[in-house]
Amino acid sequence: MLSFYPMNRLGLKTGLCLLYLLAGLATSLFAYQNKISFQSQQQTGNRLPFYITDQGTLCYNLPVDTMGVYAIQINLNRLFPTATAEHLRSKYYELSDSTITIINYAEPATAINYRVTDNNFVISKSSNWLADYQPEFQFIALDSLRHMENLFDTNDLDGLMQVEATKLPFENILLFFSQLHGFSTVEEFSSNAIHRILEKDQYAIAKQFHHLFLTRNRQVDDFEILKAAIEKNDMDFIRKSSLNSLNRLGIDEVKADYSFTQCTLLGKAILMKNNIAIEYLLQKGAAKDKVYQYESDVLSAFQLAERSKSKKIIKLFQ
Repeated sequence: MLSFYPMNRLGLKTGLCLLYLLAGLATSLFAYQNKISFQSQQQTGNRLPFYITDQGTLCYNLPVDTMGVYAIQINLNRLFPTATAEHLRSKYYELSDSTITIINYAEPATAINYRVTDNNFVISKSSNWLADYQPEFQFIALDSLRHMENLFDTNDLDGLMQVEATKLPFENILLFFSQLHGFSTVEEFSSNAIHRILEKDQYAIAKQFHHLFLTRNRQVDDFEILKAAIEKNDMDFIRKSSLNSLNRLGIDEVKADYSFTQCTLLGKAILMKNNIAIEYLLQKGAAKDKVYQYESDVLSAFQLAERSKSKKIIKLFQ
């Protein structure tokens, strides 16, 4: 599993060196990876990857030869109306090209046999399934998926903004790309994708990635994109975000010897002397006890504010 956020400094040095080497490589294996992905998923009865959103939607992709995928979405709230997203994720799911089975532990299993034919989702057999419920599905051509990845690779902001208007099932598309590039979760893929985009100094593209795929995702680590937003004083984006990483201590500056400083979002706002961001983050419950760290040097918000020598900022923490 790829990760560019190692837990120790030695790992960080290795990860950064690899990242610098990989940064210049184009994603020219896209078509080849697609071929592998389709071949591995088209075996009859093979379990298909899935993703459950915070809103309780089960998303998975059903390959259609080498032409594309059926993006299928099941509203689990219809099947389990009292379950929370956490409870829904704790159930056991087994999805294939012809069956869906959901194990409820203390309750009978929910299952269907199905096929997608002539643009219809046909259920041939069911158990504990709502009789009047049909999953939503939409065909997405492989060429469209290639085109979308190319828009990100070429930093085509106008093209990506046009994609937004298509009303595609972006949760399924995110799952497709996550699996295509070998990530076990959409959140891990998203964090790495945003990291790579920001590394190319393409903040607007990173924002559009977040807007298309992550606006309603409460699990993704949004520290890096929010750190960039604070640096650019983009309060509109900050206010619209869910602040998943509000109190996370994340990597800020990597020094020449590969040592690094860490800060929270509040710490970053103090370092940038961004009064508006500081006040907003405090309103949202930002912790003040530990906002900055460099090796053994650990500072609270007040201590970091004192280092800023800004009377306005210091006053916010007195």
